[in-house]
Amino acid sequence: MNVFLNSTGKQEGCDCVSKAVMLGDFVYVSAQTGNGETIEEQTLTACNKVLDAIEDFGLQMHHLIKFTVYLTDIQNKTSFLQAFKNFVEAPFPACSFVEVNNLEENALVSIEALGVNTLRYEHQQKESACSNGCHGCNGGCHD
Repeated sequence: MNVFLNSTGKQEGCDCVSKAVMLGDFVYVSAQTGNGETIEEQTLTACNKVLDAIEDFGLQMHHLIKFTVYLTDIQNKTSFLQAFKNFVEAPFPACSFVEVNNLEENALVSIEALGVNTLRYEHQQKESACSNGCHGCNGGCHD
């Protein structure tokens, strides 16, 4: 048993695979497949599953820095990006696209991710940004 590895629970339908694991500050999210009729619907559900996989760590989508997107039809890349852009913001993550023959349950898209838990650094930055030393303003006060 790896005592340094934290998990957010088992991947749906897999009794020996985690949805996400964290080792140190690094986060690895297992591929999450989409549900729905269209690529847009499936992208939304897959992205929400990715978010669900990391929420137990207190992380958000901006903590994920690299995505691998598996599409059963690479022509769906533009439609995927139209839906995906609702989950990411600048500076944008790295992303690779791979066309595959098929996915579980005839899904059109599956998304896996790599991330970095920067929460402690974000907290330190907010504390040091407080110009009055009050620690109550979350860095929002000014002289």
